Amino acid sequence: MRLKQIKLAGFKSFVDPTTVPFPEAMTAVVGPNGCGKSNVIDAVRWVLGESSAKNLRGDAMTDVIFNGSAQRKPVAQASVELVFENTQGRLAGQMADRSEIAIKRLVTRDAQSSYFLNGSKCRRRDITDIFLGTGLGPRSYAIIEQGMISRLIESKPQELRVFIEEAAGISKYKERRRETENRIRHTRDNLDRLADVRDELAKNIDKLKRQATTAERYKELKAQERKLKAEVTTIKWLAFNQQLTGLEQQLAAEETELLKFETSQQGDQRILVQLKEQAVEARTSQERCQQQYYQLGASISKLEQQIVNQQQQQQFLQSQLQQKQDSLQQFSQHQQADQQLLDDYTAQLTQFEPQIALLEDQLAEVDEQLLLASQALQLQQRRFEHWQEQRFSLRQQQQQLTMQLQHLAQQQQHVSAQLQRQQAQLEAIDEQVLSLELAQLTEQETLLAAAVTQSSAQLETLQNTLALAAEQREQTQQQLQQLQNQWQLVHNEAQRLTAIQQSLPSSAQHVLQQLEIVEGWALAVAFALGELQHAQIGCAAQSEVQTYLDAAAQSAAPGTLAAQVLSGPYPESFQHILVAESLAQAKVMQTQLAAGQSVICPQGIWLGQNWGQLPSANAADSALLRQERLQQLIAEQQKLTAALSVAEATAHAAKQRWQDTQSQFTAIQQQLEQQKTAWQQQQTAVQLKQQALAQRQQQRQQLVETIGALQDELVLLAASSEPLRDQQEVVAEQLSEQQAEQIEFEQAEQQARQQESHLRGQSVRLRQQLLEQQMQQTLCQRQQQSLAQNLNRAQEQQLQLQSQIDELTTQLQQQADPSELLQAQLQENLGLHVDAEQALQQANEHLSTIEQQIRALEQGQSGIVHLVAQQQKKLESLRLDAEGYRVRANNMLELLREQQVILKSVLADLPADAQESVWQQQLDKTVDAVSRLGAINLAAIEEYQQQAERKQYLDEQHADLIAALDTLETAMRKIDRETRQRFKETFEQVNQGLQQLFPKVFGGGSAYLDLTDEDLLETGVSIMARPPGKKNSTIHLLSGGEKALTALSLVFSIFRLNPAPFCMLDEVDAPLDDANVGRFCNLVREMSETVQFIYISHNKIAMEMAAQLMGVTMQEPGVSRVVAVDVDDAVKLAVA
Repeated sequence: MRLKQIKLAGFKSFVDPTTVPFPEAMTAVVGPNGCGKSNVIDAVRWVLGESSAKNLRGDAMTDVIFNGSAQRKPVAQASVELVFENTQGRLAGQMADRSEIAIKRLVTRDAQSSYFLNGSKCRRRDITDIFLGTGLGPRSYAIIEQGMISRLIESKPQELRVFIEEAAGISKYKERRRETENRIRHTRDNLDRLADVRDELAKNIDKLKRQATTAERYKELKAQERKLKAEVTTIKWLAFNQQLTGLEQQLAAEETELLKFETSQQGDQRILVQLKEQAVEARTSQERCQQQYYQLGASISKLEQQIVNQQQQQQFLQSQLQQKQDSLQQFSQHQQADQQLLDDYTAQLTQFEPQIALLEDQLAEVDEQLLLASQALQLQQRRFEHWQEQRFSLRQQQQQLTMQLQHLAQQQQHVSAQLQRQQAQLEAIDEQVLSLELAQLTEQETLLAAAVTQSSAQLETLQNTLALAAEQREQTQQQLQQLQNQWQLVHNEAQRLTAIQQSLPSSAQHVLQQLEIVEGWALAVAFALGELQHAQIGCAAQSEVQTYLDAAAQSAAPGTLAAQVLSGPYPESFQHILVAESLAQAKVMQTQLAAGQSVICPQGIWLGQNWGQLPSANAADSALLRQERLQQLIAEQQKLTAALSVAEATAHAAKQRWQDTQSQFTAIQQQLEQQKTAWQQQQTAVQLKQQALAQRQQQRQQLVETIGALQDELVLLAASSEPLRDQQEVVAEQLSEQQAEQIEFEQAEQQARQQESHLRGQSVRLRQQLLEQQMQQTLCQRQQQSLAQNLNRAQEQQLQLQSQIDELTTQLQQQADPSELLQAQLQENLGLHVDAEQALQQANEHLSTIEQQIRALEQGQSGIVHLVAQQQKKLESLRLDAEGYRVRANNMLELLREQQVILKSVLADLPADAQESVWQQQLDKTVDAVSRLGAINLAAIEEYQQQAERKQYLDEQHADLIAALDTLETAMRKIDRETRQRFKETFEQVNQGLQQLFPKVFGGGSAYLDLTDEDLLETGVSIMARPPGKKNSTIHLLSGGEKALTALSLVFSIFRLNPAPFCMLDEVDAPLDDANVGRFCNLVREMSETVQFIYISHNKIAMEMAAQLMGVTMQEPGVSRVVAVDVDDAVKLAVA
C-alpha cells in the first residue's frame, strides 16, 4: 500500500485544484521558504482526521480554507483527497479487496467537516478505524513535521509510549478497551439505577399486592351484592305481579256489570239525541237573527258618529284660522321693535371706531418706550453678569492659588517625612551579615552537589547491574519454566504408557514383552511379527504358537532381522529377512534378493522381490514400541529432574542477586533523592540569600537615589511657592476694587428695572381698555347681525302665515254640509233594526221549548246515570290499584335492566321458597361487609399485574446486565492480556532495533529504551542515548543534531518493525551537517525498498537521493503551485 496522489482545492495556499502525484518510492518536495511545501504534509494530516487547529499551524479549523490574497478573493470551502494503492492488500476488513482507495475531507466556512470514503460520505471514526494499527494517523510516527523531532525526543514517557503502541498495532485495542470501559461504566450505572428501580418497585408491589387482594375481595362482595339485589328485586316483582293478576280479574267482572247498566240507558239516549239535534238547529237560527240584529245596531252607531265628526272638523278649521291671524298680527309688532333696536346698534358702532383708533395709537407709543426700556435693562444685566463672571473667575483663581500653596506645603511636609524615613532605612541596611551567610550556604551547596554526583554515579552503576541481574533472572526463569514444561510433558507421556502397559492381562505376557531388541528396530520387528506380537506366552490356547516360536534357530545370521533380537523367542522367518539402514539401501538390496528373502528398514518398510508393505498405523502403537518409549521417557525424566534441580538453584541464586541489587538500588536511590532534595533546598536557600543580598544592594542604591531626588524636590517646591504667593496678592487687590463697582452696577440695574416696570404697567392698562372697546364693538356687531337675521326670519314667517290663512279659508268655503244624506241612511237602518228584533224573539221562544223537552228526558235517566257513575268510580279505583302494582312491577324490571340482569336467568336460579325478608337480611350483611373494607383501589389489580410483569422484566434485565458485565470484563481482561503481550514484544523489538540503528547512524555510541513502570498497560517509555565519546546523564543534554539523529533512529527502528505505507519528513535534516545528512540519506535509501518516503528538504545531498523531485512555487503572491524540477533547479530553489 502506498500513497498515489494528493488532490487539493482551496486548502491553505493551494487555492486552485491541484494534483500532487507520488509515482516513486522516494519523492522530494523542494522550493523556497514560505512557498507552501509544508501545506502538503498538513493536508495529509488533516485528511487522516486531525482535529486540533494548533497542530495544523492555525487558530481555528476554518483557517485551512484559503483566506484570499492581494489579487484573489477568499473561497468558501477547502477539500483534500488522498488516493492510495492497495494492490498488496495491506488494509484489512471490507477495504481489503479494493485495489485503490480514495479518502476525502471537506470543510466549509461554518466549520462543518465532511468525510468521504471512495465517494461515499462517512464518519471521521470510519477513516481512523481503517488505519488503526497501520502506523498511519493524524499524529502517528509516519508523519514527522517541523519541530516534531525535538518534541519526539523530549516528549514525556506517556507521549513516547503512543508511538510504541502504534507500532505494536494496539491502538485499535486501546480504542476497544476505551469503548469497553465506557460500556462497563454505563452498565454499572444502569445496574445501580436498575437496583434502585427494583427496590422501589418491590416496595410498591408489596403495597399493591395488599391493595389487589382487598380489591379482589371487594369485587367478590360486590358481585354477591349485585346478585342478592337482583334476587330481592325479582322477589318483589313476583309479589307485585301476583297482586296485579288478582286486580285484573276483579276489574274484568266489574266491567261486565257496568255494561249491563249502559245497555238499559242507550234506549232513552236515542230520543234525547234527536231532541238535541233540533235544539242545535234552533240555536243556529237564533244566533243568525241575533247577529243580524247586532249588525244593524252597529251601523246606526256608525252613522251617528260620522255626523258628529263632520261637525267637529268644521269647528277645528275655524279655530286654526283664528290662531294664524293672531300670530300674523304679533309678528308685525315684533318686527317693528327689532327694526328700532337695529337702528340703535348701528348708531353705537359708529361711535366705537374713533375710540379704538385712539387707544391703538397710545398703545403703540407705550410699547415702543417699553422696548427701549427692556433693551436698556438687558444691557445693564449683561454688564452685571460679565462683571460677576470676572469676579467669579478671580475668586476661583484665588481659591486655586490657595489650594496650590496648601498642596505645596503638604508636599514639602510629605517629602520631608519621606526623606527622614529613607535616611533611617539607609542607616539600617547591613550587607555584611548577608554576605557571610551567603558564603556559608554556598559552601554547603557545593558539598551537597558533590555528594549528589557521587550518589548518581553509584546509582548508575547499580542500575546497570540491576538491569543485568533482571535479565539473568528473566533468562533463568524462562529456562526453569521450559524445563518444568518439558518434565511435565515427559512425565505425562510416561504415565500414559505405564497405564497402557498395566492394563494388559497379568496371567500371560505378549511375545513382544519378552523380546529384547536393538534400539531403533522395534517397529520393524513388530511389523514383521504381525499378529504373533499379540500372542500370549503361558496360555494353554497358545501352545502351538509357543512351539512355533521355540522352533526358531537360536543362532542368528548377521545382517538379518533375527540378529536385531538380542533375547527372547522369535520365528524362524526372521533368518530370511535382511535389514537395511535406509529406504534407499533397501531398494538396492531388493534387486539382489534370493527366493524367500526380503528386506526391511527401521521405519518398518518391508520389501520383497516383487512386493512391498508399509507399516500400518497400529504397528506404531505396539507394546514393544511402548516399552521402548517408556524406557526412553524414564531416562529423559531423570535427566530433566537433575537439570531442573540445577535450574531451580540457578534461578534462586539469580533472584537473590536481583533482590540484593534491587535493595541496594532502592537504598541508593532513596539516598540520592534525599541528597537531591537537600541540594535543591540548599540551592534555593543560596538563591534566596543571593536575591536578598542583591535586593539589599539594590535597595541601598535606590535609597541613595531617592534621598537625592527628595532633596531636589524640596528645593523645587520652595522655589515654586513664591510666585504663587505674589499672584495671590494681586488677585486679592483686584477683588477689593470690584467690591466698589458692585454698588454702582446694582443702582443702575434698579433704575432700569423700575422704568421698565412702569412702562409695562401702562402698556397693560391701555391693552385692557383696547380689549374692552373691541369686545363691546364685537358685541354690537353680533347684536346687529342677529337682529338683521331675526327681521329676515320674521318676514319669511309672515309670508308663511298668510299663505296658511288663505289655505284654511279656501277649505272652509269648499267643504259642503253632509248631514242630510247621513240622516236619511240613519232612518232606514232604524226600521230594519225593529224587524230584526221581532225575528230574534221568535227564535228564542222555539229554542226554549226544545230545551224543556231535553231536561225532562235527562231527569228520567238520572237514576241509571248514578248507578253507572258509581260503577265507573269503582272501576277507576280498581284500575288505579292495578296501575300502581303494574308501575311497581315495571320499576322492579327497570332496576333489573339497570343492573344488566335477565329476569329469566334469575327466576331459574331463585329457590321456590325464597322470602324477601331473608334475602334482604343477606343483602344488608353483604353491603355492611363492603363498607367495612373502606377505600378500595380497583386499579390496584391491573396495576399489580403490570408492576409484577415489569418486575419480572427488570429481573431479566438485571440478569442480562450481569451477564453482559461479565462478558465485558472478560473482554477487558483479554484485551489487557493481548495488549501487554504485544506491547512487550514490540518494545523489545523496537529497543533492539534502536540499539542496532543508533551506532550505525552515529558511528558508535549506544541508545536504549526503558520502561518507567512495571505495569505494561500504563508504563511510559523513556529513551537514553549516548553518542560516541560522551557520557551524558540525560537526553536533554544532547545537541539539536544529536537529538534529530536519535529521534530518526527511533522512528526508523519502529518502521523496521511495523512499516507504515509511507513516511513524510518535513525538513528533518535541517539541523544536520553534511556527514550526518549522508548517513541519514543512506538510511532512508535503504528503507525505501519497503517504505514510500516523501520528504521536504533544502539540502543538496537529500535532493540528489530522491528518485523524483516535486517543486512548489509561489509566483503569484499567496498562491502555491506544483511544478516539475530537476536537481539543478532544486539546488537553485534551495539557495534562493
